[in-house]
Amino acid sequence: MSRMLKLALGIVLAVAAFAGVILVGNLSQPPTYQVAVVVAEVAPFSQLSVNEVQVDTQSLSAAVASKYILADEWEAMLSAGPVVAVEYLYPGQPLMREVVATGENALRVRRLSVALTDPELVIINVPLDAKQVPAVYGGDAVALYFSAGQIQARTIVSDVVTPAETPRSGPPLPSGPVTAERTEAVTRTVELELPLTKRLAEGLVYRLNREQQDNPNYGAPGMEHEPRYVEGPVVSMDVVVHQDAAEWVAFALAHGKVQVGVLPAVTIPQLQSGTLPGSPGATWTDLEAIFFAQRFPEGGGR
Repeated sequence: MSRMLKLALGIVLAVAAFAGVILVGNLSQPPTYQVAVVVAEVAPFSQLSVNEVQVDTQSLSAAVASKYILADEWEAMLSAGPVVAVEYLYPGQPLMREVVATGENALRVRRLSVALTDPELVIINVPLDAKQVPAVYGGDAVALYFSAGQIQARTIVSDVVTPAETPRSGPPLPSGPVTAERTEAVTRTVELELPLTKRLAEGLVYRLNREQQDNPNYGAPGMEHEPRYVEGPVVSMDVVVHQDAAEWVAFALAHGKVQVGVLPAVTIPQLQSGTLPGSPGATWTDLEAIFFAQRFPEGGGR
């Protein structure tokens, strides 16, 4: 075989090998998608537009791409109506379906964000312990429970019981049981003992407020687009409540502890119309009554 033939064959083999490497690389590389990406900081309950979101070409697996809003879907959302962020969005973050609300959901969020146009409503801030906050999101219905358990005090109320009245159930009072054999009226002292718990208010969550922590990557080489602060744990919650209920919430925050409970979504119409039934509350005396009733089911007393 001549030298020229060998050289030509070598060149053909080299080109074939290079083409094979390129082909294998293309086959192993994930496909590209047009992904909607956030390019500006967006506060919760803000309406998104082309100024905050742009399209970027990214190589992704199909499984990852299915979580993102792609270019054609983003354009369809914009043309169909408002698109509202339901949490804080950062520049460079691919836009995921669960962080936006569209259609009727977006309208609900927007109505909630301007709730103060109703003069009967108040947005009140409720400080929270991050370890005791349930899974709450903007627009959820919540109940606020007031608890006072470390106060050594009691409210005393007296009433008059006539001999004909049937004795009330429960453990004997300090003055002794009231019986029908008495010929004179008997004054019974009823004591309301702390601790106690009472559901004082219901409302809709306007916003969760998180602790702003310094971003360790801010200002680092090659990380010029990192935000200065990142969000930490939830520290408080803004809740839309009725004017009258706001006073009770303020009282509870000043004199005890407030616990948050999530209400079913089906209660929102009742909550908004003020027809949600109240709760009787619970006191130490109630716990005593349940305790002794279950310990002595036959009515034997303590």
